[in-house]
This record gives sequence, structure tokens and C-alpha cells, in this order.
Amino acid sequence: MKPNSHVVDYGTFSNIGQRRQNQDAVMVMQALMPSGQEGQLFVVADGMGGHPGGGVASRLACDGLKQHFEKELKNKIQNSPKDIARRLSEAILRIDRHIRRQGLQDSSLEDMGTTLSCLMISDTYSIIAHVGDSRVYRLRNGVLSCLTVDHTFVQDMIFEGEVDPGRAHLHPLRHMLTRAVGTGETLPLVDTRTDRLKEMDCFLLCTDGLFNVLADSSMKDRLSRQEAASESAEELVRQAIKAGARDNVSAVVVKIGCILSS
Repeated sequence: MKPNSHVVDYGTFSNIGQRRQNQDAVMVMQALMPSGQEGQLFVVADGMGGHPGGGVASRLACDGLKQHFEKELKNKIQNSPKDIARRLSEAILRIDRHIRRQGLQDSSLEDMGTTLSCLMISDTYSIIAHVGDSRVYRLRNGVLSCLTVDHTFVQDMIFEGEVDPGRAHLHPLRHMLTRAVGTGETLPLVDTRTDRLKEMDCFLLCTDGLFNVLADSSMKDRLSRQEAASESAEELVRQAIKAGARDNVSAVVVKIGCILSS
């Protein structure tokens, strides 16, 4: 076992919900970290509903990230967490241009787009890159926090005091994005953040089909249980479906264990 390495347990689960097709995409892969060790990259993407190319866009986004980091692994690039966050942001901006070009070449894919939320786990840091209204949560010391900000018109209205945050999930404009990957409008920037990783941290990446129907207390309760991450992910999705989720529902759960020594 390499020194200062975390035991990372993760699981993914996705369900079509009441849609005709599942336009969500999830991905897990190894990624090079500043220490030279291989960490993990976790991704959720939600193709824009109502657009025939939504599923194509979410898959293209995941494939683009996979190709980017396979190249970095091959070249053995090593930098600080902030440098990795910057390169992750740059990769997403390139993916945005690539998806938009694909849409211009095929009229059936016109205006396709996707959300994209990424979590990288290193030996000491978590690194997040985010566009759209999928989310990344962290459970730490019994407190569940959302580490991302939704890029929606409703979130902008919350900031301006025009919408009650407690009723935002009922607002008719809640699905209207102000920022997405691959649409006709060029993506201006990608939100990123880096945080120190702590023993027993638990992360949840999910699409809006999950958090729009499950209360934070339900998510916290599930993530707090002593069970495999794969079981947590599956049960969260099943709870959302049982609660009446109409959209696709996807979850990635990442649980950080004790730090081991060689």
C-alpha cells in the first residue's frame, strides 16, 4: 500500500425514472494526482431535457474528460491541486466547444447540452469542477453541505431575494439553466473549488432528479449509514423514484476511509 493513501469506496446508480430515455451519464476513472499517485475522478452529467441530443451531449462530456485524463496519466503531469482544477476547467471549456461543433454538424442534435459536475479525490484534497444544476454534496462530521451552486434562473432569483430557497424546487423556471456545456451559447467559465480531504468524508454527486424530490435530511440519513457506497447510491435513487421522481435519477457516492501507511 502506498503511504498516505486513502481507502476510497464508491458506487454509482442511475434510473430512467418516468422518461422515455435516460439522458444522464456517470463515469468513474483513475486520474493522476499531485503526489504522483493515481486518484479517482467521478462525474455526473445530465443531458438537457427536451432536446433529442441530451443523451449524446452527456456521453460526449464524459468521454471528453476520460480522454483528457488518460492523456495526462500517460504524460505523468504533476501539479498542485489548484493547477489540476485549472486544467480540469480548461478541459471542460474544450469539451463545450466540441459538443457545440457536433450540434452544428447534425441538425437533429441542434441545441443539445448537458450539466457536468466532477469530483477528483487525491491523497489530501478534493477538487470540484461544475457547470449546470447537478450537484456535489459532502457529509462531514454529521453536517451535509452542498459544495456547488446551481446555474439556474431560479438560483439567480434566490441570490436577489426574489425566491424563497425553501420553495425553489416548486418554481416553474427551476429547470432553466443559465450555464451549460455544449449549447449554442459559449460557456463563459467553470466553477471550481479545492478542499482539504478529511477522514470519513462522504460525497454525493447527483442529478436534479434526485435532490428535487429528496429532502437533505433523507440524503444525510442514507449517507450516514455504515454500508457500502454502492448500496447508498442505489438506495438514494430508489428512494427518489419511490418519492415520485419523474426525471432521470443518478447518484455517485464516494466514501473516504482511514489513511493507511505502507
